[in-house]
Amino acid sequence: MAGSLIKISETTVSSAVSSVTLTGIDSTYDVYMVKVMNCTPDTDGQGLHFRFTESGTPNSTSNYDYAVKNLRAAAGFSNGVGVNQIRGLVTGGATGSATNETANSIMYIFNANNASEYTFTTIEGAIISNTAELRGGQGGNVFTSASSVDGIQIFFDSGNIESATLTLYGLKK
Repeated sequence: MAGSLIKISETTVSSAVSSVTLTGIDSTYDVYMVKVMNCTPDTDGQGLHFRFTESGTPNSTSNYDYAVKNLRAAAGFSNGVGVNQIRGLVTGGATGSATNETANSIMYIFNANNASEYTFTTIEGAIISNTAELRGGQGGNVFTSASSVDGIQIFFDSGNIESATLTLYGLKK
């Protein structure tokens, strides 16, 4: 994949913000990738989520479905599912706010600019949870609205993003 990723936008959070919106999704690329690095909440025990933007506005309708397999170091595997949610998943599980408790994820976005198709994602993430447990997650989301998506808003369940680096890439055709 070397040379295939074209950086579109990047935001580094160094003081608390409620969310980060990455823009620049258009018809230039068929597939986009979001990289989330060292994302830490200012409130302990928060899950990391997203909403797609349409014409620059986050869509908070109940049009997000997800399925994820959670891989837990201290316990067995578990499944996470949600239908008709108001947001999608970036990682599985709740991230902590203590030192070294953080979330990391790679998300691929498909059909984003096709107004006649649903927008799909795949996710792979790893977190240190609010109980200091290593957790991984792999799965996907579908935005069940046939619309054109132009960005993605990243946020925690509650509180703010204390620190993170969030990057949007396009994959060369």
